[in-house]
Amino acid sequence: MIVDSHCHLDYEPLINNIDQVLINAKKNNITKLLTIGTSFESSIKVLDIVGKYENIYGAIGIHPNSTTGNLDKLISILELKKKSKKIIAFGETGLDYFYKHSKKNDQIVSFEKHVEFSTVEGVPVIVHTREADDDTISVIKKNFVKTNFLIHCFTGSLDFAKKLLDLNCLISFSGIITFKKSEELRKVVKYVPLDRMLIETDSPYLSPDPFRGKSNEPAYVKIVAETVALIKQTNFDLVANSTTDNFHKLFFNEKN
Repeated sequence: MIVDSHCHLDYEPLINNIDQVLINAKKNNITKLLTIGTSFESSIKVLDIVGKYENIYGAIGIHPNSTTGNLDKLISILELKKKSKKIIAFGETGLDYFYKHSKKNDQIVSFEKHVEFSTVEGVPVIVHTREADDDTISVIKKNFVKTNFLIHCFTGSLDFAKKLLDLNCLISFSGIITFKKSEELRKVVKYVPLDRMLIETDSPYLSPDPFRGKSNEPAYVKIVAETVALIKQTNFDLVANSTTDNFHKLFFNEKN
């Protein structure tokens, strides 16, 4: 069994072909999918999707690049969570200082509000972080004893990963680890223990080799698992089982 811990099924082209997407995932033994909201409107779509498909769960939130101008919608995100037990996380939230689409202070306010919601509702926070290591660590450090954090689509340094692990974060890797230019990131994969790791596609983005340039989909999370196994010089089943167990522990509090 494999879980895609981060995809965007409400985005095109996935939303327009979702039944075939699920068939492709099943063929590759992907048993659960977590689809992620990135705005209030996106989160409404996530709520609709999880209500229709048994093996799809959802996270709702406002992406850091969309925080400026949308802070007033944060309370509505909390209200959406109360509508379904299949909404199992808040996010993706976090900090993105690369694109500068939103003001830094607005991003921090939004990130902290998502964390507050997670403590109230007892679910994890899914974090996007890019070129914002220090502030990301600062927010997590103030809150890691209150709630659980998953750092999605990790692309940072080994030093950053070590700091996150010290704060009990889980770290998720995507198809980026298959890219030729990702040698430093593969060193991080090798370092992060399997019991602290999840895998994802971030589809429809970031298709792994050999599908770069094409739309990504949850079925390709199998390639991520295979690549982790190669990097860590272990077997595929161990990676698949470990990352699936980690998903269940994090989101459903299921113990082996």
